[in-house]
Amino acid sequence: MANPLPILWLVTARSGSKSIPHKNIKLLGGLPLLAHRLLSAAAIAEPGDIWISTDSRDYADIAKAHGASVPFLRPPELSGDTAKSSDVVLHAMDWAERAGKRYAAVCVLEPTSPFIYAGQLRAAAAKLLDSPGAENIVAVRHVRPSTHEVQAMGPYLDILAERIRHTAITRRQDEAVEVTPSGGFYIAKWESFRRNQGFYTDLTMPYLVPDQCALEIDEPMDWAWAEFLVEKKLVDMEKVHGKDLSIE
Repeated sequence: MANPLPILWLVTARSGSKSIPHKNIKLLGGLPLLAHRLLSAAAIAEPGDIWISTDSRDYADIAKAHGASVPFLRPPELSGDTAKSSDVVLHAMDWAERAGKRYAAVCVLEPTSPFIYAGQLRAAAAKLLDSPGAENIVAVRHVRPSTHEVQAMGPYLDILAERIRHTAITRRQDEAVEVTPSGGFYIAKWESFRRNQGFYTDLTMPYLVPDQCALEIDEPMDWAWAEFLVEKKLVDMEKVHGKDLSIE
């Protein structure tokens, strides 16, 4: 990385999940869900630069046991369903600056995307910091099917019918390659996030991750799929935990 300042790796893990109770600390592959993100970051982070933002002392203790710093507990106004993620990040940034810490960038790691490789985090951070014109970089995955085959719900498939009648696309391989955020990570240059208060601007770069790394756990079916991927070794947990920093 061209910038010598370190990165603040921020794992955001509030309590109170409704779809999967205590999702962020539920065991996956023998570890609390949030521990997978902490181990990924620990493989590439500077000592003391992995923080957890949580409202729960229990979550904080689990994070500490897996190498995270807990400089604060998240205040109530940032712990509810309506709290903005940008405000959670700014709260941590304010805390860091008051403590006299200087960072080149901030990276948000959500426990619900546990399969990102440590090497991918390192490569994405390097790509951002080595790109003077860029402000942010986020993990993306391929979209299947493409938006050519998607319309808003209605009484008829009229929009789809119009597209299909007037295009020559007959094979999935001929469709445009499209991407969407995967939730795997969000990295912003420090001053860019201060200015934009978000990770999405015209100068946000994509970082494509493969399907096995792109799972985002929101519902019980997602959790079942995550357990299947771990059990069948379809995701390389050594790469997730930074024991192997290769990307492929």
